[in-house]
Amino acid sequence: MMLLLLTGLCAAVLINMSEGVSQDLVAIQKPRFYGVRPGRLVAIYCMSSKQHLAAQVVWYKTPEYDRAPSQRQVLEGAITRHKNLTRNAFLILTDLTVQDSGVYYCRIEQAWGAGTQLQVARPVDRARVLHHSTVKDGLMVTQALMMALFAAALLHRKLLLKRRETIYEEPQLDHIYQGLVMEMGGDDLYEELTMYAQAAEVAEAPWE
Repeated sequence: MMLLLLTGLCAAVLINMSEGVSQDLVAIQKPRFYGVRPGRLVAIYCMSSKQHLAAQVVWYKTPEYDRAPSQRQVLEGAITRHKNLTRNAFLILTDLTVQDSGVYYCRIEQAWGAGTQLQVARPVDRARVLHHSTVKDGLMVTQALMMALFAAALLHRKLLLKRRETIYEEPQLDHIYQGLVMEMGGDDLYEELTMYAQAAEVAEAPWE
């Protein structure tokens, strides 16, 4: 019975010691950034803070920083070179392409490295960039001129319509009889109007 208790106590002590070691372990990763051209070779260094413990280093890759550890994918076929039997390792990346760009992490036990961002970019052709910039500026100027011409055409059309409305404006009725003077006769005006009215009733229309 005592032997079982001592065995259990020793096992508990070993578990606590291993958990303490795992919590205190730190993965040191260098460098933090690489910027290279295609076809180059780079090496990423990962070191454990517990040099007396040997273990395997696992490498991961993610498109960018600030990704959760669960979203990091294991880097299959990674070429790892161990410096010695401790947890020191180099990740060797050769013949780099643009698709190799991303953030690389090393992991030792449950400890993650800080990450190394790799940016593989093609060399910039300044003549080509200037050509594209000139073409883009020309298109912008042409577009601005077309918009200005369109606005001027609309304004011209509006002015023409307004001018036509002014020319064909209907005369006001108040000015039809302006300048006409009606002479008022004497007392016999009513008699003359009566005579004209009677003559109009007697006369026959020429088309009847």
